[in-house]
Amino acid sequence: MAVIAAFASEPLDAKDNFFKRSASAVKEFFTGGKQDNADAAECREEDENVVDPVTDNSMTAAEELELLYDSSLDDNVRIPKLLDQKEAIRAYQLRQAKKLVAAGEQVETMRNGEVIIATIECNELFLPNDTVLKPTAAKYLKPYVGFLKERDMYRMLLAMHSDDTGSAAYTDNLTSARVLAVLEWFQQHAAETDYVIPYAMGASEPLYTNNSVENRSKNRRLEIYLVPGRAMIQSASEGKLPD
Repeated sequence: MAVIAAFASEPLDAKDNFFKRSASAVKEFFTGGKQDNADAAECREEDENVVDPVTDNSMTAAEELELLYDSSLDDNVRIPKLLDQKEAIRAYQLRQAKKLVAAGEQVETMRNGEVIIATIECNELFLPNDTVLKPTAAKYLKPYVGFLKERDMYRMLLAMHSDDTGSAAYTDNLTSARVLAVLEWFQQHAAETDYVIPYAMGASEPLYTNNSVENRSKNRRLEIYLVPGRAMIQSASEGKLPD
């Protein structure tokens, strides 16, 4: 498996526990991600308590991955904290976002342009109540394979959402199975997937009130967070980010 090769110099238990951590991350149902201005002060206070493995150089690669997989979606969106590289990375991310928009993708940004969020409606990926990707799902996932060419250029956070049809246990299990299906697809088609982290959100974060067929359809979605990784920060520090 790719993760074993990546951890060739790390203790065996770190390799063995990788997918266990992945499953653990999927079972957690975190709130948040995108924050409005009313939450800004609270976010700043919470930021101070978030461990940033990029600035904590004492961590091994295995320890860093373990921390990322054990962290909430909110925490993994807040890190890494960008310092001198901030403007270069914001400009780079803006270029990537514009390319996605030009390709017809539904995209927004957060953290003042440092993080890209793409949204894919689940109707494009799955049949109703199904957890197996449709044959046509690749069309909607392929635009994001290119972000996984270089190890830790990006941390890709996959957040799967549902409407509120069914019990909480049902929607939690549904989004867990679906996000794992998407993770497996990326593992099969992308070069570097160690930093692809799945989250099952259940019905906890609707975009719209679940009072119509249209609104429920919009609430069933996959959000792909493209967060700068260590390789991007290093390239920005050296002035080597590509156009």
